[in-house]
Amino acid sequence: MKISFLVTYYQQARYVSESMESLLALDKPAEWEILIGDDGSTDGTAEAARAYADRDPGHIRLFVMDRDPGRKYNAVERASLNRLNLLRHAAGDCFCLMDGDDFYSETDFVPQALAVLESRPEVSAVGFDTWKYREGQPRKAAGPERAEPVPTRRRKYLRWQYTHAGAFVFRNVQGPESLRKLEELGFFDDNIITLNALNAGRLVRIHRPVYAYRQAEGSVYTAMRPEERAALNLAALGAGLRVMDPKWEKDVTARFATAVWMGWFLRKRLERGMDPERFRTYLDICRRAGFRQGENLMRYPALDRKGRRDVRRWVFRAGLQSPPRVLYAWTQVRRREGKP
Repeated sequence: MKISFLVTYYQQARYVSESMESLLALDKPAEWEILIGDDGSTDGTAEAARAYADRDPGHIRLFVMDRDPGRKYNAVERASLNRLNLLRHAAGDCFCLMDGDDFYSETDFVPQALAVLESRPEVSAVGFDTWKYREGQPRKAAGPERAEPVPTRRRKYLRWQYTHAGAFVFRNVQGPESLRKLEELGFFDDNIITLNALNAGRLVRIHRPVYAYRQAEGSVYTAMRPEERAALNLAALGAGLRVMDPKWEKDVTARFATAVWMGWFLRKRLERGMDPERFRTYLDICRRAGFRQGENLMRYPALDRKGRRDVRRWVFRAGLQSPPRVLYAWTQVRRREGKP
Protein backbone atom coordinates (compact mmCIF):
# COMPACT_ATOMS: atom_id res chain seq x y z
CA MET A 1 0.00 0.00 0.00
CA LYS A 2 1.19 3.49 -0.78
CA ILE A 3 0.91 6.03 2.02
CA SER A 4 0.65 9.81 1.82
CA PHE A 5 1.76 12.02 4.71
CA LEU A 6 0.03 15.41 4.65
CA VAL A 7 1.59 18.15 6.80
CA THR A 8 0.25 21.71 7.01
CA TYR A 9 2.03 24.87 8.19
CA TYR A 10 1.34 28.52 8.82
CA GLN A 11 3.98 30.76 10.38
CA GLN A 12 5.72 27.73 11.91
CA ALA A 13 9.26 27.97 10.58
CA ARG A 14 10.73 27.02 13.96
CA TYR A 15 8.91 23.66 13.85
CA VAL A 16 9.61 22.58 10.25
CA SER A 17 12.81 20.69 11.00
CA GLU A 18 11.35 18.80 13.97
CA SER A 19 8.17 17.73 12.19
CA MET A 20 9.81 16.87 8.86
CA GLU A 21 12.64 14.90 10.46
CA SER A 22 10.08 12.88 12.41
CA LEU A 23 8.29 12.07 9.14
CA LEU A 24 11.47 11.04 7.40
CA ALA A 25 12.44 8.81 10.33
CA LEU A 26 9.24 6.73 10.13
CA ASP A 27 9.32 3.10 9.03
CA LYS A 28 7.52 3.40 5.70
CA PRO A 29 6.46 1.06 2.90
CA ALA A 30 8.28 1.11 -0.41
CA GLU A 31 5.80 3.60 -1.85
CA TRP A 32 5.31 6.82 0.07
CA GLU A 33 5.01 10.56 -0.39
CA ILE A 34 5.05 13.66 1.80
CA LEU A 35 2.83 16.55 0.72
CA ILE A 36 3.53 19.86 2.45
CA GLY A 37 0.93 22.62 2.52
CA ASP A 38 1.93 26.16 3.50
CA ASP A 39 -0.81 28.74 4.08
CA GLY A 40 1.11 31.72 2.70
CA SER A 41 3.55 32.09 5.62
CA THR A 42 5.83 35.12 5.77
CA ASP A 43 8.27 33.88 8.44
CA GLY A 44 10.36 31.56 6.26
CA THR A 45 8.20 28.46 6.72
CA ALA A 46 7.79 27.85 2.98
CA GLU A 47 11.50 28.28 2.37
CA ALA A 48 12.37 25.78 5.11
CA ALA A 49 9.85 23.30 3.71
CA ARG A 50 11.07 23.83 0.14
CA ALA A 51 14.56 22.77 1.19
CA TYR A 52 13.15 19.34 2.07
CA ALA A 53 11.19 19.13 -1.19
CA ASP A 54 14.27 20.05 -3.21
CA ARG A 55 16.27 17.39 -1.39
CA ASP A 56 13.92 14.56 -2.48
CA PRO A 57 11.50 15.76 -5.20
CA GLY A 58 10.51 12.19 -6.01
CA HIS A 59 8.86 11.81 -2.61
CA ILE A 60 8.23 15.32 -1.26
CA ARG A 61 6.10 18.09 -2.81
CA LEU A 62 5.29 21.57 -1.56
CA PHE A 63 2.00 23.44 -2.14
CA VAL A 64 1.79 27.11 -1.15
CA MET A 65 -1.60 28.81 -0.82
CA ASP A 66 -2.08 32.42 -1.88
CA ARG A 67 -2.79 34.91 0.90
CA ASP A 68 -3.82 38.56 0.54
CA PRO A 69 -1.89 40.48 3.23
CA GLY A 70 -4.65 43.06 3.48
CA ARG A 71 -7.43 40.56 4.15
CA LYS A 72 -8.56 39.03 7.46
CA TYR A 73 -8.86 35.24 7.39
CA ASN A 74 -10.45 32.75 9.74
CA ALA A 75 -7.65 30.43 10.91
CA VAL A 76 -9.89 27.36 11.22
CA GLU A 77 -11.30 27.77 7.71
CA ARG A 78 -7.88 28.38 6.15
CA ALA A 79 -6.38 25.33 7.89
CA SER A 80 -9.28 23.27 6.53
CA LEU A 81 -8.67 24.44 2.96
CA ASN A 82 -4.96 23.72 3.32
CA ARG A 83 -5.65 20.12 4.40
CA LEU A 84 -8.26 19.58 1.69
CA ASN A 85 -5.89 20.83 -1.00
CA LEU A 86 -3.32 18.23 0.05
CA LEU A 87 -5.94 15.49 0.25
CA ARG A 88 -7.01 16.25 -3.32
CA HIS A 89 -3.41 15.69 -4.46
CA ALA A 90 -2.74 12.61 -2.30
CA ALA A 91 -1.98 9.48 -4.36
CA GLY A 92 -1.70 7.07 -1.44
CA ASP A 93 -4.04 4.21 -0.63
CA CYS A 94 -3.98 5.61 2.91
CA PHE A 95 -2.87 8.86 4.51
CA CYS A 96 -1.80 10.57 7.72
CA LEU A 97 -2.38 14.22 8.60
CA MET A 98 0.01 16.28 10.73
CA ASP A 99 -0.24 19.82 12.09
CA GLY A 100 3.01 21.64 11.45
CA ASP A 101 3.86 22.25 15.11
CA ASP A 102 3.49 18.56 16.02
CA PHE A 103 5.68 15.53 15.35
CA TYR A 104 5.72 11.75 15.54
CA SER A 105 7.33 10.40 18.69
CA GLU A 106 7.54 6.76 17.51
CA THR A 107 8.84 5.36 14.23
CA ASP A 108 7.27 1.90 13.95
CA PHE A 109 3.50 2.49 14.02
CA VAL A 110 2.87 2.81 10.27
CA PRO A 111 3.58 -0.89 9.44
CA GLN A 112 1.30 -1.90 12.31
CA ALA A 113 -1.54 0.24 10.94
CA LEU A 114 -1.00 -0.91 7.35
CA ALA A 115 -1.17 -4.54 8.46
CA VAL A 116 -4.64 -3.86 9.90
CA LEU A 117 -5.82 -1.99 6.81
CA GLU A 118 -4.52 -4.68 4.44
CA SER A 119 -6.06 -7.57 6.37
CA ARG A 120 -9.39 -5.91 7.21
CA PRO A 121 -10.92 -4.12 4.20
CA GLU A 122 -13.91 -3.00 6.29
CA VAL A 123 -11.65 -0.81 8.44
CA SER A 124 -11.19 2.80 7.32
CA ALA A 125 -9.27 4.24 10.29
CA VAL A 126 -6.59 3.01 12.68
CA GLY A 127 -6.14 5.33 15.63
CA PHE A 128 -3.26 5.57 18.09
CA ASP A 129 -2.79 7.76 21.18
CA THR A 130 -1.01 11.08 21.62
CA TRP A 131 1.50 12.75 23.86
CA LYS A 132 0.24 16.21 24.80
CA TYR A 133 2.81 18.97 25.07
CA ARG A 134 2.13 22.01 27.22
CA GLU A 135 4.90 24.50 27.98
CA GLY A 136 7.49 22.01 26.80
CA GLN A 137 6.48 19.28 29.21
CA PRO A 138 5.19 15.96 27.79
CA ARG A 139 2.14 14.33 29.34
CA LYS A 140 1.15 10.83 28.39
CA ALA A 141 -2.33 10.20 27.05
CA ALA A 142 -4.75 8.85 29.66
CA GLY A 143 -5.42 5.13 29.83
CA PRO A 144 -3.33 1.96 29.81
CA GLU A 145 -1.12 1.07 26.87
CA ARG A 146 -2.28 -1.84 24.72
CA ALA A 147 -0.12 -2.66 21.73
CA GLU A 148 -2.65 -5.00 20.11
CA PRO A 149 -5.37 -3.65 17.79
CA VAL A 150 -8.74 -3.16 19.47
CA PRO A 151 -11.87 -3.02 17.27
CA THR A 152 -14.00 -0.13 18.53
CA ARG A 153 -17.71 0.37 17.92
CA ARG A 154 -18.30 3.55 15.95
CA ARG A 155 -21.28 4.47 18.15
CA LYS A 156 -19.08 4.29 21.26
CA TYR A 157 -16.38 6.39 19.64
CA LEU A 158 -18.80 9.00 18.31
CA ARG A 159 -20.49 9.48 21.66
CA TRP A 160 -17.64 9.31 24.12
CA GLN A 161 -14.14 9.18 22.63
CA TYR A 162 -11.71 11.50 20.90
CA THR A 163 -8.39 10.89 19.19
CA HIS A 164 -6.40 13.69 17.56
CA ALA A 165 -6.58 13.29 13.78
CA GLY A 166 -2.79 13.30 13.62
CA ALA A 167 -2.68 10.00 15.52
CA PHE A 168 -4.68 8.16 12.81
CA VAL A 169 -3.77 6.27 9.68
CA PHE A 170 -6.79 6.67 7.39
CA ARG A 171 -7.77 4.66 4.35
CA ASN A 172 -7.99 7.03 1.39
CA VAL A 173 -11.60 6.54 0.34
CA GLN A 174 -12.14 10.01 -1.10
CA GLY A 175 -13.80 10.07 -4.49
CA PRO A 176 -14.42 13.23 -6.51
CA GLU A 177 -17.94 13.60 -5.10
CA SER A 178 -16.95 13.32 -1.43
CA LEU A 179 -14.04 15.71 -1.95
CA ARG A 180 -16.35 18.18 -3.64
CA LYS A 181 -18.74 18.00 -0.69
CA LEU A 182 -15.92 18.64 1.79
CA GLU A 183 -14.59 21.54 -0.27
CA GLU A 184 -18.06 23.09 -0.45
CA LEU A 185 -18.26 22.88 3.34
CA GLY A 186 -14.82 24.47 3.66
CA PHE A 187 -14.48 22.88 7.08
CA PHE A 188 -12.10 19.98 7.78
CA ASP A 189 -10.97 20.07 11.40
CA ASP A 190 -9.91 17.19 13.68
CA ASN A 191 -13.41 15.92 14.33
CA ILE A 192 -14.62 16.14 10.73
CA ILE A 193 -11.50 14.42 9.38
CA THR A 194 -12.24 11.42 11.60
CA LEU A 195 -16.02 11.45 11.19
CA ASN A 196 -15.62 11.55 7.43
CA ALA A 197 -13.43 8.43 7.57
CA LEU A 198 -15.79 6.59 9.94
CA ASN A 199 -18.67 7.18 7.57
CA ALA A 200 -16.84 4.88 5.14
CA GLY A 201 -15.76 2.06 7.44
CA ARG A 202 -14.97 0.72 10.86
CA LEU A 203 -12.49 1.85 13.49
CA VAL A 204 -9.58 0.05 15.13
CA ARG A 205 -7.67 1.64 18.01
CA ILE A 206 -4.18 0.81 19.25
CA HIS A 207 -3.50 2.31 22.65
CA ARG A 208 0.10 3.40 22.40
CA PRO A 209 1.15 7.06 22.04
CA VAL A 210 2.85 7.81 18.73
CA TYR A 211 1.95 11.46 18.04
CA ALA A 212 3.27 14.48 19.93
CA TYR A 213 0.54 17.11 20.07
CA ARG A 214 1.64 20.60 21.05
CA GLN A 215 -1.24 22.80 22.25
CA ALA A 216 0.45 25.92 23.50
CA GLU A 217 -1.19 28.58 25.58
CA GLY A 218 -2.45 31.24 23.21
CA SER A 219 -3.03 28.80 20.34
CA VAL A 220 -6.05 29.38 18.10
CA TYR A 221 -8.44 27.24 20.16
CA THR A 222 -7.17 27.92 23.68
CA ALA A 223 -7.28 31.68 23.03
CA MET A 224 -10.96 31.61 22.06
CA ARG A 225 -13.65 33.00 24.33
CA PRO A 226 -16.39 30.47 25.29
CA GLU A 227 -18.80 32.13 22.85
CA GLU A 228 -16.49 31.44 19.93
CA ARG A 229 -15.75 27.91 21.06
CA ALA A 230 -19.48 27.22 21.15
CA ALA A 231 -19.98 28.72 17.66
CA LEU A 232 -17.00 26.80 16.24
CA ASN A 233 -18.25 23.50 17.63
CA LEU A 234 -21.80 24.20 16.45
CA ALA A 235 -20.32 24.59 12.98
CA ALA A 236 -18.47 21.28 13.50
CA LEU A 237 -21.74 19.59 14.46
CA GLY A 238 -23.34 20.85 11.26
CA ALA A 239 -20.40 19.63 9.20
CA GLY A 240 -20.45 16.27 10.97
CA LEU A 241 -24.13 15.79 10.25
CA ARG A 242 -23.47 16.73 6.64
CA VAL A 243 -20.64 14.24 6.01
CA MET A 244 -22.07 11.27 7.93
CA ASP A 245 -24.97 9.02 7.07
CA PRO A 246 -28.25 10.13 8.71
CA LYS A 247 -28.30 6.91 10.76
CA TRP A 248 -25.53 8.43 12.91
CA GLU A 249 -27.43 11.68 13.59
CA LYS A 250 -28.15 11.02 17.28
CA ASP A 251 -24.59 9.87 17.95
CA VAL A 252 -23.01 12.88 16.22
CA THR A 253 -25.38 15.19 18.10
CA ALA A 254 -24.41 13.50 21.38
CA ARG A 255 -20.75 14.13 20.55
CA PHE A 256 -21.37 17.87 20.29
CA ALA A 257 -24.02 18.24 22.99
CA THR A 258 -21.63 20.40 25.03
CA ALA A 259 -21.46 22.90 22.15
CA VAL A 260 -25.24 22.91 21.77
CA TRP A 261 -25.81 23.67 25.43
CA MET A 262 -22.97 26.17 25.71
CA GLY A 263 -24.56 27.92 22.74
CA TRP A 264 -27.88 27.84 24.56
CA PHE A 265 -26.49 29.21 27.83
CA LEU A 266 -24.67 31.94 25.89
CA ARG A 267 -27.40 32.48 23.28
CA LYS A 268 -27.95 36.17 24.05
CA ARG A 269 -24.32 37.09 23.56
CA LEU A 270 -22.89 34.58 21.07
CA GLU A 271 -22.51 37.18 18.34
CA ARG A 272 -21.17 39.86 20.68
CA GLY A 273 -18.59 37.48 22.15
CA MET A 274 -16.37 37.25 19.06
CA ASP A 275 -15.07 39.11 16.07
CA PRO A 276 -18.00 39.77 13.66
CA GLU A 277 -16.09 38.25 10.74
CA ARG A 278 -15.51 35.04 12.66
CA PHE A 279 -19.16 34.88 13.68
CA ARG A 280 -20.19 35.15 10.03
CA THR A 281 -17.72 32.39 9.11
CA TYR A 282 -19.24 29.91 11.57
CA LEU A 283 -22.75 30.96 10.55
CA ASP A 284 -21.85 30.40 6.89
CA ILE A 285 -20.51 26.90 7.67
CA CYS A 286 -23.86 26.05 9.28
CA ARG A 287 -25.64 27.37 6.19
CA ARG A 288 -23.43 25.44 3.78
CA ALA A 289 -24.05 22.30 5.82
CA GLY A 290 -27.81 22.88 5.72
CA PHE A 291 -27.75 22.94 9.52
CA ARG A 292 -30.78 25.10 10.21
CA GLN A 293 -30.92 24.35 13.95
CA GLY A 294 -27.36 25.50 14.55
CA GLU A 295 -27.85 28.59 12.42
CA ASN A 296 -30.99 29.50 14.36
CA LEU A 297 -29.32 28.98 17.74
CA MET A 298 -26.53 31.34 16.69
CA ARG A 299 -29.14 33.89 15.57
CA TYR A 300 -31.46 33.31 18.53
CA PRO A 301 -32.00 36.97 19.59
CA ALA A 302 -33.26 37.82 16.09
CA LEU A 303 -35.80 34.97 15.87
CA ASP A 304 -39.55 35.30 16.20
CA ARG A 305 -41.54 33.44 18.87
CA LYS A 306 -41.99 30.30 16.78
CA GLY A 307 -38.32 30.22 15.84
CA ARG A 308 -37.27 30.47 19.48
CA ARG A 309 -39.69 27.71 20.46
CA ASP A 310 -38.24 25.42 17.76
CA VAL A 311 -34.70 26.11 18.99
CA ARG A 312 -35.67 25.32 22.59
CA ARG A 313 -37.15 22.00 21.55
CA TRP A 314 -34.09 21.04 19.51
CA VAL A 315 -31.68 22.01 22.30
CA PHE A 316 -33.67 19.89 24.76
CA ARG A 317 -33.63 16.89 22.41
CA ALA A 318 -29.88 17.31 21.88
CA GLY A 319 -29.35 17.32 25.64
CA LEU A 320 -31.23 14.04 25.98
CA GLN A 321 -28.57 12.39 23.81
CA SER A 322 -25.86 13.14 26.38
CA PRO A 323 -27.01 14.57 29.75
CA PRO A 324 -23.47 14.57 31.23
CA ARG A 325 -22.38 17.01 28.54
CA VAL A 326 -25.21 19.36 29.46
CA LEU A 327 -23.86 19.50 33.02
CA TYR A 328 -20.32 19.96 31.69
CA ALA A 329 -21.44 22.88 29.49
CA TRP A 330 -23.14 24.53 32.47
CA THR A 331 -20.03 24.21 34.67
CA GLN A 332 -17.78 25.55 31.90
CA VAL A 333 -19.91 28.64 31.42
CA ARG A 334 -20.13 29.33 35.16
CA ARG A 335 -16.39 28.83 35.61
CA ARG A 336 -15.54 31.30 32.84
CA GLU A 337 -17.92 33.78 34.46
CA GLY A 338 -16.17 33.37 37.81
CA LYS A 339 -19.12 31.69 39.52
CA PRO A 340 -18.66 28.69 41.86
